[in-house]
Amino acid sequence: MFTLFAVCCLLCASLGCAHVRLDPRYQGVQPLPPEAVEYYTVPGEPPAAEPEWIEERRAYRRGMVRFPLQADFEPTEPMVEIEWFESRKPGRRPAILFSPILGGDYPLERGFCKYFASKGFHVALVHRKTLKISPEHGADRIELLLRQTVVRNRQIVGWMSRQPRVDPERLGGVGISMGGMADLITAAVEPRLKAHVVLLAGGSLADIIRDSRDRLLTKPRGRYLAAHGLDIPTMHRRLSDEIHTDPLRFAPYVDARRLLMFIALNDSTIGRSNALRLWRAVGKPQVIFAPTGHYTSYLYLPYLKYASLKFLRKHL
Repeated sequence: MFTLFAVCCLLCASLGCAHVRLDPRYQGVQPLPPEAVEYYTVPGEPPAAEPEWIEERRAYRRGMVRFPLQADFEPTEPMVEIEWFESRKPGRRPAILFSPILGGDYPLERGFCKYFASKGFHVALVHRKTLKISPEHGADRIELLLRQTVVRNRQIVGWMSRQPRVDPERLGGVGISMGGMADLITAAVEPRLKAHVVLLAGGSLADIIRDSRDRLLTKPRGRYLAAHGLDIPTMHRRLSDEIHTDPLRFAPYVDARRLLMFIALNDSTIGRSNALRLWRAVGKPQVIFAPTGHYTSYLYLPYLKYASLKFLRKHL
């Protein structure tokens, strides 16, 4: 482990990676408006679902958990589905809500989850529900999906907090890319989560959709513009007006003292300016800067796992 960490440190140093502490001028978190609390309220009691175990390992076991989404609106995805990585370390352990990237089948996220579980953390990997620009839907659909994401996250936190091997006072969140933005919003409205690691995120979402050079966003953006007869400035105005569940809007309500960010300075998916804007809006929390792009940041995976674990251990 020490040798791997040393190699990662040398790699980071050679590529100009910088670890910056929390801004000492940070003034503290702002109180969340009551209307925001109500908007993301989860009605009813947490579900009593049990995991269906699918993998047994020496350090952890993995199971699927499914239960209905509780919401005061009509959900587009009525079922919640998570992978539960239960650490085999004794006693009541801390637990992490892990929010995934927008595309793929979770190999990156499972790597993080297995690492955390082997170190004594239980982890709930949220199975991603489709969040995309669709030509057949308006901007209000994106807001519905984002609100649904936050309500789903809060319901999972409620489920985690009631598990017999979880310490409910030691809950945190981790998110990557779109998952990082979802986690930051959840951090603002979910007080049971005490610490967060947000990787490769930015804001606002309207700015990211407008500015991104990633084909994952440019292709559906082009189809959306053609279907609705819009130009990019008009689309941007509509998205800005309709999307309220946005990381930039919720950044002042997140405690920067309990947040670690990772920003890739050559990120053409999120955009460097959008990533830095979100970092500043939170209050300049502790951050790792790297001279990579969105996908080439994978070079830092071993180091990011180690740094995330160190931060979560300190705060949980």
